[in-house]
Amino acid sequence: MNIDRILSRFRIQTKVLIFILPFVASITAVGITGLYASGLLQGRMEISNSVLKSLSGFRDVGAAMKDFLDDANADKRNELARLLKEQGATLNATLNQLAPDAEGRADLETAAKSIDGVMTRIDDLWALHEKETRLDQDIRTNLSVVTTSQMLLVEESAKMQKQMRSDENAAKSMLREADRISAASKFLTDLSNAFMKAKTPDEKFELAKSNLGELKKRSRILAIALPDGNKAVAKSLATAIGELDTMIAGGDRSADGIQKISSKLSALRQTSVYLGVAAAVKMKNATQIFSELDAPLVKAEGILSDSRKVVTSGYSIQIELARFLEDPTEVNRKRVFGEFEIVRKDMVVLEGTAGDQPFFARIRQRLPAAVDAMDQASAELVKISLERHRQFDDAALEIDTIWRQLTAFAELQKQSANAESQNANGISIGATTLGIVIAIFAGIGLVMTFKGPIGQITAAMRRLADGKLDTAINGEGRIDEIGEMARALDVFKRNAVAKIRIEEQSEAERTAAEEERRRNDAEKLDIDRQIDFAVNTLAAGLGRLSRGDISQTIETPFFGKLETLRIDFNSSLLRLQDTLAQIRGNAQMIQHNSGELSGSADELSRRTEQQASSLEETAAAVEEITVTVRSSAERAQEANRIVADTKGAADASSKVVSNAIQAMSRIEDASTKIVQIIDVIDQIAFQTNLLALNAGIEAARAGDAGKGFAVVAQEVRELAQRSAGAAKEIKQLIDKSTEEVTAGSRLVQQTGQVLSDISEKILTVSERVEMIAMASRDQSTGLAEVNASVNAMDHTTQKNAAMVEETNAATRQLAQEADALMALVDQFKLSAGGDRPARHAA
Repeated sequence: MNIDRILSRFRIQTKVLIFILPFVASITAVGITGLYASGLLQGRMEISNSVLKSLSGFRDVGAAMKDFLDDANADKRNELARLLKEQGATLNATLNQLAPDAEGRADLETAAKSIDGVMTRIDDLWALHEKETRLDQDIRTNLSVVTTSQMLLVEESAKMQKQMRSDENAAKSMLREADRISAASKFLTDLSNAFMKAKTPDEKFELAKSNLGELKKRSRILAIALPDGNKAVAKSLATAIGELDTMIAGGDRSADGIQKISSKLSALRQTSVYLGVAAAVKMKNATQIFSELDAPLVKAEGILSDSRKVVTSGYSIQIELARFLEDPTEVNRKRVFGEFEIVRKDMVVLEGTAGDQPFFARIRQRLPAAVDAMDQASAELVKISLERHRQFDDAALEIDTIWRQLTAFAELQKQSANAESQNANGISIGATTLGIVIAIFAGIGLVMTFKGPIGQITAAMRRLADGKLDTAINGEGRIDEIGEMARALDVFKRNAVAKIRIEEQSEAERTAAEEERRRNDAEKLDIDRQIDFAVNTLAAGLGRLSRGDISQTIETPFFGKLETLRIDFNSSLLRLQDTLAQIRGNAQMIQHNSGELSGSADELSRRTEQQASSLEETAAAVEEITVTVRSSAERAQEANRIVADTKGAADASSKVVSNAIQAMSRIEDASTKIVQIIDVIDQIAFQTNLLALNAGIEAARAGDAGKGFAVVAQEVRELAQRSAGAAKEIKQLIDKSTEEVTAGSRLVQQTGQVLSDISEKILTVSERVEMIAMASRDQSTGLAEVNASVNAMDHTTQKNAAMVEETNAATRQLAQEADALMALVDQFKLSAGGDRPARHAA
């Protein structure tokens, strides 16, 4: 009541002003407090968002770092630099939002500076990658030198094999020619001996005639087989055989004709001596060539064997270097170094056998230098690889440090936000309480004037103070001071609702940030597990590949982009399987076909040689027949002339026979006189013998003084005895000659009768000889054509034999290369669960 009395003194406007002003002041304090709390929360939210963005960005940086290490290139390096610059800009923006003395600012500044350190390490990694790339290129360049040296060794080995085979074939040809010369020499000697052993002129003539063709054949063989220094022997032999052919074609079987043939054969016998010497010289030369070839053949075999070792070592280097370049570790380098040592030892061995060969100088100049360069480059590559992994680990450690700093800063921001939220809530509650107190006092003062509306507003304010923000406020539509109070109360209500909504939103954002961090950690762990699985699986696959086992692919799928690596590995393995399977099939087919081709080529070579020999003999026979027929035609013409001459000679033979009979009579008379003379000589020899005997007796009586005379007497006695013996033999011969002369006279008379008969038949023989001559000319023309065809066939067959020999050599070479190819392919295992196939013999 006192209050009412006091208030009754004032107007209602004044009373309202007195009590409303404190209430309005309290409401204003509550609003200002709400705005302050809202600003604090908004700043914290922006900083938290920046930190979360930085955390997410550094997760991307870590993934980009992993990609850059796995496959360093300019694009990935630029992408990594871009991400680091973005994270640096984000951290700098966050620092600009913080006060200079804000909590956690030092951590953010350290994280921002660490980004520069990470970028420096990325540049160092890129520089190491460029060095690694140069070393890789150097190794591959020197590896091409190894490949070139392998090809040179294979090529020179093939040339050496071909040269040795050529020299050996030349020596064999020389042996065959020596054998032909020796056979010809033996044939001439045997023919001469057989001719001498023949008893009758007819046998001798037939023997010479039957062997004339063989003589011509041997002459042609000798013309080819004899060396250039003995070609004159072949020409003289051919000339002698031609003369012998002329003699035999003449058909002269008389003693004089047989004597001429015998002299020619004797000359051929002397030629056989020269041929024997030539055959011995050629045999000696062939033997010397073979003896000279022994050492080169042994040396060539040693060079070929040592060259194969160097070539095989080159292949091993290529395989081990491929593994090393995929994973440049110290273990893989030791394997490569072992192969380098092997090839160095093989080069030392090869130098011992092929050091004087021209091709070895090029290999010695290039291959050891290439091996040394690859050895040095591999050591540097291992160091660079270790340094690159260390740099990457350091960069990853710095990124993890930045991550922890950002996480700590986010946690600090969370704690600061909670503290500031509690302070703002305390201020809001204090301001609200103060406003309530003022409102109560103001209500008490104005209860009389504004009991109803103010009571409602008071009740509403109590409910709002109790946290019932869904309370409806009446009087907002009034235009007086109560309405303004109602509207001010409504503003208070909305601010309180906004404050609660902001607090709930902040809590939800903090929960989401924590959940995002946990999810990122889980994703990182899962990615690490997937990468470890992929690396282990690929390592196992590459290990099988290094052992030559390409039968198993990687069936388990990889995570994310690693699946592409698995698919590429499987595709490469399958293509390698198909390629090696096709190579193996082709090599087996080449082996089989080359074996059959080699057998066929050997058979064809043998048959071609037989055919060439047969054609050679046929050509010789046809040539002999041609010469014989041509000679027969000429001899037929000559025989026709001789027949005419013979007829005239036969007509004159009667006179000759008559003269021969008279001559034989005179010989008989002379023989009688010779017998008388021989009787006188016999008596003189008898008397001389008696005188010599007496002289010997007298010399014996004379003693030593008569020894010389006794010797002379003995010589005279022996001379007389020999004279008597000779006279007796001459007498016996004269008696026999007389008998032969008598028989000769009878034979001469018979000869005259035979000559008459011969004269009558000569005309018939002349006609027949003319017909034979015409037929011989026709045969000669036909045989000349046949001889030309046979010679052409012989020439073609010789060429075919040479080509077959070359084909046979190429086939053997192909079989050897197929064996080498199968040896390389058999190092690989193509089918799962199966052993490597056995090598097929060529």
